[in-house]
Amino acid sequence: MPRSIFSGIRILGVAAAVPEQRVDNLTGHAFSSEEDARKVIALTGVSEYRKAPEHICASDLCEAAANRLFADLGASFSDVDAIIFATMTPDYRVPSTACILQDRLGCPKSVLAYDINMGCSAFIVGLYNACALLNGGGLGRVLLLTGDTQTRLAHSEDKNVAFLLADGGTATLLEADDQAGSITIRLKTDGSRFENLYVPAGGFRRMSDERSGIVTQRPDGGFRSDDHLYMNGMEIFKFSSSDVVDTLAEFMQESSLTPAEVDFLFLHQANKFMTDKIASKLKFPKEKVPYSLGQYGNTGSASIPLTMAHHFSQAGPPQDAKVLLCGFGVGLSWGVAEVTLDGLCAPPLVECG
Repeated sequence: MPRSIFSGIRILGVAAAVPEQRVDNLTGHAFSSEEDARKVIALTGVSEYRKAPEHICASDLCEAAANRLFADLGASFSDVDAIIFATMTPDYRVPSTACILQDRLGCPKSVLAYDINMGCSAFIVGLYNACALLNGGGLGRVLLLTGDTQTRLAHSEDKNVAFLLADGGTATLLEADDQAGSITIRLKTDGSRFENLYVPAGGFRRMSDERSGIVTQRPDGGFRSDDHLYMNGMEIFKFSSSDVVDTLAEFMQESSLTPAEVDFLFLHQANKFMTDKIASKLKFPKEKVPYSLGQYGNTGSASIPLTMAHHFSQAGPPQDAKVLLCGFGVGLSWGVAEVTLDGLCAPPLVECG
């Protein structure tokens, strides 16, 4: 799709919540030797990640993040006009979890609420939806919630994902403001490659049954069932280092941006080898590419806003900072956004037990 430019929109704040439980990648996987674990950590950059207990869903993490954000902003949920919840792990098949969060957060019944079934590109897709509602729908404030409990999609002995996938939830509040700048977004999709990153069973194309739940060792060496997430790591790396890099480069060229003119590049936290490669190809210095995956892992739809919250809660609120955001993965789908952040509220991450 062509670039979409949304004017007069301000991102007021971003907050994140993670489970209390930490999984140490060096000692937390009985199927792996310590030597092998060290190699994986060196490659991925993930020393530990957070795992939610059974009673905590992505919605709970997003709710905790939203409550913290609104408390720090001094904002009221009664002023929210729409809730967008982007996730691969909803509470139920039906209804949309956003409808349930309307009640739990105390938003008015006049609120528009819906889910977006997206993964690693979810924050950019959600941002597009929020901006469209603010510009085209005449709304005043939109609450964008993104989160996943991905550890429930991954088999604990699948070496391809067990060291990476983590749980987290975020809340981002956007507001229509004539004095604010613009947000520019481009989204792309290639469904021909969806089988490189998907859960084969569990949907209505193939319902879960006794056979789909059988765990076996697969040709790539990982243990999983068809009810678990499959990732073709090599193909996803090729995708990120070619399609994603090309789109980012084109986007920057069309916006007349150079790395020197961009204050921060926030990438989906896939793994450090992959994100380092993207930043290097685009000639971004390391100090302009914040990371959170070392402590929190790959949190899927939450990874970009979680990284923003993690970074700015420590570095302080940005002042008129030009920022690029890029999410990529499940779909296959990817997207880029250019935003200016000024005085962003970013409270410390919330821990949920």
